[in-house]
Amino acid sequence: MNHMSVKFTSYTQDILENLKEKLGDDYTVFSKNIRKNNGIICTGIIAKKAGQNVSPVIYIDNLFRENITEPEIKEISNALYDDFMRAEKEKLIDLSDFSTFERAGERLAFKLISAEKNSELLQKVPHKRFYNLAIVFYYTVPEQMLGVNATILIKNSHMRQWGIRIKELYETAFANTPALLPGVVDSMETIMRDMLEEEYKEEKSGKSGKEGTEFGLYDEDWVKSLKAEMENDLYEQKLPMYVLTNRQKMYGAACMLYPGLLRDFAAKMKQDFYILPSSVHEVILVPACVDATGESLKEIVTDINRTQVPDGEVLSDSVYYYSRNRDKILWLL
Repeated sequence: MNHMSVKFTSYTQDILENLKEKLGDDYTVFSKNIRKNNGIICTGIIAKKAGQNVSPVIYIDNLFRENITEPEIKEISNALYDDFMRAEKEKLIDLSDFSTFERAGERLAFKLISAEKNSELLQKVPHKRFYNLAIVFYYTVPEQMLGVNATILIKNSHMRQWGIRIKELYETAFANTPALLPGVVDSMETIMRDMLEEEYKEEKSGKSGKEGTEFGLYDEDWVKSLKAEMENDLYEQKLPMYVLTNRQKMYGAACMLYPGLLRDFAAKMKQDFYILPSSVHEVILVPACVDATGESLKEIVTDINRTQVPDGEVLSDSVYYYSRNRDKILWLL
């Protein structure tokens, strides 16, 4: 989401100047355009302290608005300064385990992204195709190091450094991921009830807005919109829907590839089901017995992806189908 306007350039420059003044000569402060998922370009601020090899990156795109004032920019700069100081106090992260495959392998996982929207990225990272999606790999930074869910995308250069082939990377990540990020399936009713309870608690406590990190954002708006649109447009009765993600709600769409997970769920439900890609963080499972077509479901998914899901979190406009007889995910359209 890179803003190319003069105002955004000035806004970025003001933040850099404010931070340089506050951090002093021990830090090199600069901005960098970084390509994220689906080709989204974000502007990150980096404050690198002399003698340190690892520095945090804080993105400022979502903090910008066209009529932003100087006092507001100053306030943002102060908040970034506090974040950098907090990272310095916590000594950031120890990436010594990342240096060798023997040590890094224990924390390697996989996720699903759009192959079409990430064609340029896929030239630089090891991956496996899954229909119109791509399986890519990442290192999960231990949460206690940063206090948030952080990851490092595995690139071709890392594989060369480790001296491994993609087969070894693939097998390791597929063995690890279900253990590191266990899959969970909840009914839509349970999800909606939990959301309403959380909103009620926030209102009672006087909190407003949502807090989150770049990773693990759970797309409540998508789920609400999907439920409302499908019930209004397709059904008079309640539509049975289930949300598949992982306990951390981070890159949970990958759970659809966990060995045996869909098979066991289908056996429990005694039916096949459609798989609707909600985002990179979760998918929606809809029993095939409902009165819907792949075309109608695709229409809904496409519309909601365009209006409710952040561009960087869109997985696919497609509809997939799990067949019990074949124990296989099919790409419908």
